[in-house]
Amino acid sequence: MDKRLEMRSCELCGGSNVTRKATPERPYRYDFSGLDNVFLVGIEVSECSRCRVEVPVIPRMGQLHKAIAKDLFLKKAPLTGKEVRYLRKIAGLPAKDFAALLGVNPSHLSRFENGKLKHLSLGLDKLVRTVAAAATNDEHHRQIALALAEERRNPQLSLFGLKKDHWEKLAA
Repeated sequence: MDKRLEMRSCELCGGSNVTRKATPERPYRYDFSGLDNVFLVGIEVSECSRCRVEVPVIPRMGQLHKAIAKDLFLKKAPLTGKEVRYLRKIAGLPAKDFAALLGVNPSHLSRFENGKLKHLSLGLDKLVRTVAAAATNDEHHRQIALALAEERRNPQLSLFGLKKDHWEKLAA
């Protein structure tokens, strides 16, 4: 037995847990991301021999999420709905705000994120990446994105008044 393996009992069923190190040959599938193709190596994973439940130890999770996002920003193929949802969530943007920034109806964004629509236009795909990248990498940019979304969802009226012999914009 490898000295990195460690025996413990499962908290769910009382079975024997074995801790292993995830390797490229036997990686840990990271379902928590919501993506189908994210696997981790180099982390410890406890697995119950009876109920097969796996419990990973994932250090620096925020850094991991940003690394996944960066990989998606640079992906050559169009983004999938699950990938757009991941980027929106990692950017900390609610769906209604993200949709407003993209200039689409929230129901359109929802249909795409849930796989009911298969493709975004090339321009919209690039906009998703740009908005999410800015909001993900900096709290200041995230706040700007949220303010822009609020402005798009609730546009201010442009009021103009006739002053003597000319029109001018009135203060809001």
